[in-house]
Amino acid sequence: MKLTEFIQEYLKMSRYIALGTLDGILAVMGVTLAASGVASAGGLDIPNYVIGLTGLSGGIALSLSNAFGSFIGERAEEARNLRELEQKMVIQEGALDDTLIHRQAKKRVYMSMFVHGFSSFIGAFVPVLPFILIPNRTTATLTTITLCFFALVILGIYLGKVSRKSLVKTSIEIVLIGVLIGVVSFLISGGH
Repeated sequence: MKLTEFIQEYLKMSRYIALGTLDGILAVMGVTLAASGVASAGGLDIPNYVIGLTGLSGGIALSLSNAFGSFIGERAEEARNLRELEQKMVIQEGALDDTLIHRQAKKRVYMSMFVHGFSSFIGAFVPVLPFILIPNRTTATLTTITLCFFALVILGIYLGKVSRKSLVKTSIEIVLIGVLIGVVSFLISGGH
C-alpha cells in the first residue's frame, strides 16, 4: 500500500481517530495531573519528568489496550458480517474466506487496530510533554492544561467537520468533557 493510500485509509477511520485521540489526551491528562497533585500534596520531591513518564506509561498501556480492543472487536464484527452475507447469499459458511470481500474485511480490522492505537499514543503526548520538558511544577501543570484544551478544541473542530455539525458546539462538548475529567483528577489528587 502506498503512503498516500495509507493516509487516506487512516483518515477514513475518523471514529477511531477521535476515540483514540480523546482517550489519549483525557486519560493521560487525568493520570498526569493526579500524579502531580499527589506528589505536591504529599510533599514529595519528585522531578517533573518522572510524573511525565508516569503519564506516558499510562498512555502506552492505553494505546496498546485500545489497539488490541479494536482488533478483537472489529474482527468479531467483520466475521459476523461475513457469516450474515453468506447466509443471505445461501452459500456454505466459510465460502467467502480468502475472497476479496474477506481480504478487505481483514484490512479494515488491521487499520482500525492501528488507527485507534496510534491515535491514543499520539494523544498521550499532549499532557505529558510539559512535564518531561519543564522542570517547574506549576508551569508544567498550567502548560499541560492549556495544551490539552487547545488539542480538545482542535479535535472538536475535526469532529464537527467530519459530522458536518457545528464546529463550535462540538468543540464546546469535547472541552466540557475535558473540564469534567480535569476536575475529577483535581479532586482525586487531594485538591492541591
